[in-house]
Amino acid sequence: MKKNICLLLGAVNLLLSTSVFSNEPLDSQLQEIVDNYLEKYASQEQFTAIGASVLIPHDKQLDLKDIKNFSAGTIGKAPFLRKVTANDLYDIGSITKSFVTVLILQLHTQQKLSIDDPLGKWLPQYAQWSKVTIRQLLNMTSGIPNYSADPAFEKRMEENLNYFWTDEELLTYAHPEKPIKINEKNLFNYSNSNYILAAMIIEKVTKDSFAHQVEQLFKQGNLKNSFYLAGPQGKEIKNQIATRLTHGYFYDESSKKLIDTFNGNLSWAAAAGAIVANTEDVAHWVQLLYRGSLIEARYREDALADMETIVSMKTGRPIPTVSEEDPTGFGLGVGAYYDKASKQKFWVYQGSTLGFRFMYFWNPCNDITTVVALNSKAGEGDPDSKLGNHIVQANLDLYQAVIKNHSELQCQL
Repeated sequence: MKKNICLLLGAVNLLLSTSVFSNEPLDSQLQEIVDNYLEKYASQEQFTAIGASVLIPHDKQLDLKDIKNFSAGTIGKAPFLRKVTANDLYDIGSITKSFVTVLILQLHTQQKLSIDDPLGKWLPQYAQWSKVTIRQLLNMTSGIPNYSADPAFEKRMEENLNYFWTDEELLTYAHPEKPIKINEKNLFNYSNSNYILAAMIIEKVTKDSFAHQVEQLFKQGNLKNSFYLAGPQGKEIKNQIATRLTHGYFYDESSKKLIDTFNGNLSWAAAAGAIVANTEDVAHWVQLLYRGSLIEARYREDALADMETIVSMKTGRPIPTVSEEDPTGFGLGVGAYYDKASKQKFWVYQGSTLGFRFMYFWNPCNDITTVVALNSKAGEGDPDSKLGNHIVQANLDLYQAVIKNHSELQCQL
């Protein structure tokens, strides 16, 4: 959930695997990529399950039959050795933020709020943050500290994964009593606090819980394999889907042990990252998100323009698009990435929690979507970690396999 895009995509220079591209059917090639990732990285990254979905468009209409699903491994380490399937669920982490964005944009187009409203209009209790706008919350330029990066929070959370956190309690670790410190060199500051605040605004405007609002969004999008595990009903929902949940793992440096997060709860992530889903639902969500399908048609173009207006992750200042010189950008809950090797521009996001990594790639020029999920934290967020994190490579390998087999989808450079 931390600086996922920045850490994973900044200056990435990948050598894409070509050994899997052959004359065998595409489905077999895609499954082989998944199998190879498990074989090559399971030990290093300490995961047991990998899931992937690939949407190969055949026309401009969204057809869920175009989504191909692949998986390999088991739902956990011994004794949890059931083979993982496409039906199994993973924490999607910060991809949850795009759901917050859509709810905010719905309210914006309904004129119930403006994305340029100051925080003080809706949450006056946070006086030091009163001039921050909703837009700045969503594009990570508010300057509000990241509660989940506070050492005291990290220590307390990891000591008791079952503790139930309220939004207000989470925000105490962002120190709302202190003035915001602006970094003029880079206004971009990835902070989960921004999306906790955005969810609180949604609750204030709708007079409804965020949990119920996001569940309504699942229904609108026909997302039958997505669940929000924070909020009042989080524990009950988790119990209902427990047999579909993969076990998540992180390596605890202090105890030198691998920790299973299965019995914890996601209230600590809340609106910043508490959705679980299968890869197929996220592939579906990516299509809904970038088509603006859940925004009223007459406002759709403007809403998408707002969502896709990006700031540079190097400077936090607006840029028209990503490029080789400035390869990572951030919109409203979405990330933009320029891949130097393929010279292609993608919309991407990697979410993570304590025990999971989940990432999608979407290319607007050909509508190809790839999604990969892994049940370990590994080295995500720490480029110096020996555990490593190769989820970007997995997505790009899947994408290149599709291009290799569908020349009509090759984008013009």
